[in-house]
Amino acid sequence: MRRHQLLLNMSPILEPTIENYVVGLNDEALYSAMYLPTGRAIYFWGPDGCGRTHLLRALSHKNKAIYIDNNKFDDVINLLYKDDANDFPDLITIDDVHLLNSSQQLKVFKLYNTWRELSLTKKSFSMMLSGNQSPISLKIREDLRTRLGWDLVFKLEPLSDQEKANALKKLSGKLGVFGVDNVITWMINHHERDMRKLTATLIALDRYSLSTKRPITIPLLKEMIGNLES
Repeated sequence: MRRHQLLLNMSPILEPTIENYVVGLNDEALYSAMYLPTGRAIYFWGPDGCGRTHLLRALSHKNKAIYIDNNKFDDVINLLYKDDANDFPDLITIDDVHLLNSSQQLKVFKLYNTWRELSLTKKSFSMMLSGNQSPISLKIREDLRTRLGWDLVFKLEPLSDQEKANALKKLSGKLGVFGVDNVITWMINHHERDMRKLTATLIALDRYSLSTKRPITIPLLKEMIGNLES
């Protein structure tokens, strides 16, 4: 593998935090999530790339919080119930409920029932879940759809191109890269729409520029993309 390719493969995706979450039109949703009282629940929904995963992962960095997605769902859920005392984390976040199979959906349904039972006790905990559609539109078991709408529900609005550009310009400044507005515009218009992937591309481009000792330009970006796809 060429050294440039290795550098690209090693390029990190920024760890999701509240500080690097780009709010856009979702300030009410963010505020509600950050100050969610114990014993309450929120369901976030919106299209891919709207920031669902970023928000849940960022909020799960809190003490006594846990993030669950469909990749390790069964293992984590089983661990939650291993203690008969029902000593749950203060916050449980479950991402992409639309990807869960029928067995996993049943486990979330049961978790909702436990959340409801404990909501007014000293063992209460909060839940945040996400999916790609509103509860009523999800193709999941009916009783779980109902529970997703039991408490707060927020639609997350995707970022506009200008908001994406502003966020990438801010990141480029942190990387010590300036005067690349045209490169950022090209990335958004011709390469990726997902903010997470755009961020990863910009970080990779910065590394590629340092590796090749060439300035960041649109031709350099196209060359890097070509190397990744070859």
